[in-house]
Amino acid sequence: MGKKRVSHAIALLLVITMLIISLPVGYMNRVAAEGSNNTTASSAYTSEILNQRYTYVSQTYETSPYHGEVIEIPIGQAYNKDGELQIATDSFGYKNDAVQMNIGQKGEFVVEAPEAAVYYISFDYLSYDEAILPVEMSMKVNGVYPFYEARRLVFESLWKDNEEKSYDRYGNQIVAVPEKMKEWNNKYVMDASYRYSLPLGVQLKKGTNVLELAVSEGNILIGNIYLNPEQNIPEYSGSEKAAGEQCYEIQAEEPLYRNDSSIHGICEYDVNLTPYEIDSRVLNTIDGTSFKDAGQTITYEQEVEQSGYFNIALNYRQSDKADFPVFINVKIDGKIPNTEYKDYPLNYDKSYKMTTLQDNDNNKLSVYLEKGVHTISFTISIDPIRYVLESVEGIMSEVNNLSLEIVKVAGTNKDKYRDLDMEAYIPGVGQQLIDYADILDSLMEDARVYSPGKSKIGAFSQISVASSQLRSLGKEPDKLPYRMAELATSVNSVNTFLANLLDGLNKNKLSVDRIYLYQEGAKLPKKIGFFRAAGMSIKRFVSSFFKQDYSASNTNQEHLQIWVNRSRQHLEIMQKMIDEQFTAETGIKVDLSLMPDQNKLVLANASGDAPDIATGINYAIPFELGIRGAVEDLTKFEDFSEVAGRYSSGLLVPATIEDGIYALPETRNFWVLYYRKDILEKLDLEVPDTMEDVKNMLPELQMRGLNFYYPTAGMLAMRTFHGTTPLLFQHGASLYGDYAGDTTINSEEAVAGFEELTELFTIYNLPKDIPSFYQHFRNGDLPVGIADYSVYNLLTNAAPEIANSWGIAVVPGVVDENGEVLRYTSGGMESTVMFKSDDEREEKAWQFMKWWSSAEVQAEYGQTLQITYGDEYIWSTANTEAFQSLPIKSEDKKVIVSQDEWIMEAPRIFGSYLVEREISNAYNAIVVQGKDLRITLDNSVKRINRETERKLEEFGYLKDGEVLKQYKIPNNETVEEILKNNE
Repeated sequence: MGKKRVSHAIALLLVITMLIISLPVGYMNRVAAEGSNNTTASSAYTSEILNQRYTYVSQTYETSPYHGEVIEIPIGQAYNKDGELQIATDSFGYKNDAVQMNIGQKGEFVVEAPEAAVYYISFDYLSYDEAILPVEMSMKVNGVYPFYEARRLVFESLWKDNEEKSYDRYGNQIVAVPEKMKEWNNKYVMDASYRYSLPLGVQLKKGTNVLELAVSEGNILIGNIYLNPEQNIPEYSGSEKAAGEQCYEIQAEEPLYRNDSSIHGICEYDVNLTPYEIDSRVLNTIDGTSFKDAGQTITYEQEVEQSGYFNIALNYRQSDKADFPVFINVKIDGKIPNTEYKDYPLNYDKSYKMTTLQDNDNNKLSVYLEKGVHTISFTISIDPIRYVLESVEGIMSEVNNLSLEIVKVAGTNKDKYRDLDMEAYIPGVGQQLIDYADILDSLMEDARVYSPGKSKIGAFSQISVASSQLRSLGKEPDKLPYRMAELATSVNSVNTFLANLLDGLNKNKLSVDRIYLYQEGAKLPKKIGFFRAAGMSIKRFVSSFFKQDYSASNTNQEHLQIWVNRSRQHLEIMQKMIDEQFTAETGIKVDLSLMPDQNKLVLANASGDAPDIATGINYAIPFELGIRGAVEDLTKFEDFSEVAGRYSSGLLVPATIEDGIYALPETRNFWVLYYRKDILEKLDLEVPDTMEDVKNMLPELQMRGLNFYYPTAGMLAMRTFHGTTPLLFQHGASLYGDYAGDTTINSEEAVAGFEELTELFTIYNLPKDIPSFYQHFRNGDLPVGIADYSVYNLLTNAAPEIANSWGIAVVPGVVDENGEVLRYTSGGMESTVMFKSDDEREEKAWQFMKWWSSAEVQAEYGQTLQITYGDEYIWSTANTEAFQSLPIKSEDKKVIVSQDEWIMEAPRIFGSYLVEREISNAYNAIVVQGKDLRITLDNSVKRINRETERKLEEFGYLKDGEVLKQYKIPNNETVEEILKNNE
């Protein structure tokens, strides 16, 4: 099929037209009405992202693009010498002076514009340190942000692989850790989300203009500033025939460099990929899960022996966007040759296929290359669907606004016997919803230009569902108060479907095996024949039975045996670090194995098949193993206190049994407060510091249909300790007395904590059941709430449209009698245990546990994991010192480390499972069924004590009702005392 595209003029017209249709009906009438009531500006619930993004601001420019020569401004003349910036002592070989800017610094730079015009500003820059995250800055022009995108400018580093390939101990090629190229680069002011694949123009007045840069992440050297004319890509006027017989094959998994460290190769057992090995793993294609985001670029180098025209072919697979292409920009020697190479569509296909780049008339595109070395780059682009993304976001914003209007009219009481004429209160509301559906349908229709003959496009299926739902709602507007969940709040709401659509359209998984520069006389390789492919596949299948790396059945029992409850990617990095560092230093050989099932470790121990060490297991499992005598008490080692001092004492409580500690924390779950900066700012609300602050802000939120999220609302099956105990602990309560059998969840302190927890839902009307806080936070109807690490990972990697609009803070707590805010939360996640063995093996195991838990090793592992596989692989190490070295935003790390001081875990003892269940049941009985709190807790205590006595008798602490030995309940103080005695 020939190449099809929507012109940028049409796309831009669609953007403007759609927003003219969609915004004024609801929004302008509402603002006018609120203005007449003399309300504050905060009552206009609109998104600054929508109102001030470049698409709309650029349409208001009063000047034309600059067409003169490039103006280069030496940085030594431009920077404000009276400010905090200074000339760098080492400019890393730059052509003149450079200014050093560190995280948190601001600087002003004066540029002289020869005329009032729109300029395309670029900077020479160098990220000179070892930081993994790209440098992030904001830019104001003459005191204001020129458009929303200027709040976040990203300056990436380039990364390259070592010349030597990396292999594991089994002879399999693994992903190598890339090196950061400390070289000077030039970058334009660009949209950090790369919806625009070309630079953004900035309007400057004639004469003196002041650029203010503020660094929010990383350290950077700034070189000269350039005022450039608009970039004009040559119009395509046809291609010359690529006469000749030259053909150059480039292995895609071996780029010269890339602008994202996590872009990497992967091994796929497809006989049509090269290279291909039957008996071992070899990287043979770019991993599509790592090459998926707009702006990601891979660059290759090829030497051409004779000048001439060349065609370009790719052996690729794009199986992510059903019935819709992924777009790439192709650059030769740093420039897009002509318009046909911009936003080139690579069509959907479930398997790899060889494709030569063609124009709309199916003619092969060619490019002229002089004899010598050339570079070819591929950048993922979403520019052709920018208008879709912006239109959908506009509709989502309006749907949110409309849902708030409905709440103002109908309130939160959804009385089905109360009749409301919604058209009388919100004129045209039904037609407005149908108009939104029409816009969505038109977006689907426009997308068909890339998939002619398809009645429906799989990648846009969420649009169809949202459109149908909007039409259904629009036909019966009077029922809107009772169908609010379908509009904006439930997991099956219009906004959720549209948010999922944005997720899908923003991801563009592209796997590339080979790239060819070839001429017409050369022949491209064909697919392997059926019988040969079948034979190779059979051999591979047979080989898989004999070579099972990272399997417990394929180990040397003389070596230290470690089972790891993680993915293969984790094991590959871990094993390599062990072989190159731990074994090299200690001589202790280690075999890692993928753990079959962490819940069967007790059985494995009983059968004599247990490893020396198990790591990555749930933090609650060590108690079950320790109480049965399967794992070793680590306090037996003389230097245990020194090693345990690497963690918050609260993380060690679940692994404490009497006077012993039976595990080391490996990772921890952090709970923090998430808040939408843009929404709280518009509502003139402060970030809450205490639970009283939360309650005080609720009227302001709820009168607009917004609310606060407390984590018990997300625990739909059972309300775990993570959601139920923090408020109890903040009120000074504990779950037990001094000894097992004395359950105190009905003490005065516990009742006070439980009362506050349940009243959040029964009196203060917090939402009770929220399957996905992430979606609601993203939509904006739950703009503040307490959540864990998983939400942080999602927001960081899957919500680019609100990247600048949210932040985290310490958890709001309860003020004690001394005026201190108690912010206790859980933190347990995964642990490492040592199984009992002989003294020699245990000593070797302890040497490993000390090494693995050290700050240096944990920091290196976390950095390597994230460099190699991307930001989704955040390693939330339990080692606080190591955590501060991880590639996480600096401001966020400060908050998380501060919250670490307040980790308090529920102790694990006999029958803890029933305590957790009974507290959950009590919560449901009080919040859902309206039962009395004290009676409910008293009854729960009786059931818990009966179960605890049964377990105490099972483990020999109780017999015939007589206490043989008291089981002391551990807490933070117990852990600290054990560590002190162990010194």
